[in-house]
Amino acid sequence: MGIRRISIVKRKDYPQVSRIEENFEIRDKGEICIAVGGDGTFLEAARKFDIPILHIRGGEKESLGFHADVTLKEVDGIIRELQSDMYSIKEYPKLQITHKSGVTEAINDAILFRGNPKSIHCKIYNYEEKGKRALIYPSDIKGDGVIFSRQIGSTAYNFSAHGPIIYEVDVIAITPISANFKFSIISNKDFSVKVTKNIGSLQCDGVEVDRLSKGDVFTVNRSKKVVKVIKLKKVEGFSEKLARLLKF
Repeated sequence: MGIRRISIVKRKDYPQVSRIEENFEIRDKGEICIAVGGDGTFLEAARKFDIPILHIRGGEKESLGFHADVTLKEVDGIIRELQSDMYSIKEYPKLQITHKSGVTEAINDAILFRGNPKSIHCKIYNYEEKGKRALIYPSDIKGDGVIFSRQIGSTAYNFSAHGPIIYEVDVIAITPISANFKFSIISNKDFSVKVTKNIGSLQCDGVEVDRLSKGDVFTVNRSKKVVKVIKLKKVEGFSEKLARLLKF
């Protein structure tokens, strides 16, 4: 029957959105959510809804929209494909962060960042058979912090910090920020992180969820929860997305 009821998330008024509003019922919680704008708008939609999200780039030069395949210039085709059920849904798993204040799900990344001008020091372990911990880096990571990301967040802060782009594999990237170790590690295991010196700010998708000090530990797991992303008939190739990322 095609999509009939939608939700819309946007941070500014786009004239083309009126075409979408004319063709669908706008609801607080529709069958799908249309996020119009950059990556920040997509994150806002993913935090607000657990329904499938269609990300449409607004066209601003300062807005990357890495996971969006279409722009508002293609609005008529977008409407036709949604009304004709000509789309698929791709699932991107989240991160689950367990810390002293609770459990937080992250879409893009979890970051341990220095909480004051002093460098944050930490040890990172993964879990091997029978729950035994194994040290990943040979000594403390010392610097501005460390980023944990999965596929959907690997092109965000992780990329800016010279971490790897995760492409079509379910792993976690660990990328130090201005630290004594200059390389990233990717793994399909879960991790625990122990602060060994100074104060750290634990952030999920750019929002602080805890303040950590010496001896505090948090874990980074591959969550069972996912972000559902709508893919239309037009799928932007990875090389095209990478070209946009390199120009950004």
